[in-house]
Amino acid sequence: MITRDPPNWVKREVKDFHKARIEILRQLNLDKLIATRSAFFRSGEITIAGELIYHVLDEYMMEQEEKLFDALSKKLGPDVPQDKIGYYVASLSNEYEEKFNSALNRVTNDFLNEYSIDGKIDWRKLAGL
Repeated sequence: MITRDPPNWVKREVKDFHKARIEILRQLNLDKLIATRSAFFRSGEITIAGELIYHVLDEYMMEQEEKLFDALSKKLGPDVPQDKIGYYVASLSNEYEEKFNSALNRVTNDFLNEYSIDGKIDWRKLAGL
């Protein structure tokens, strides 16, 4: 287990990583999200709108976070091993969670307001895009 705090220059980079995650969600709009044409949209297996947006957002953010993590790893270079980077990202995430969740909730609510009827997916409206 890693118990030592990261150096300040590493903390700055990790904080920038978390800020970038939040910014991705802040800039995300429904058109961009739906344009991803996630397999979840195409399958038709999910009928509950909240479940659909959860999976689509999760998939989208995993792709984005992978890119951010790769960029962070390159910035930190060989001086910081990969297992430490993951630990530092997790250990410094608490102060950003409220903002991240707020941005995530905005996208979720926008989707539910636009593309659901009584909690069910409005496939006709979604297909019209």
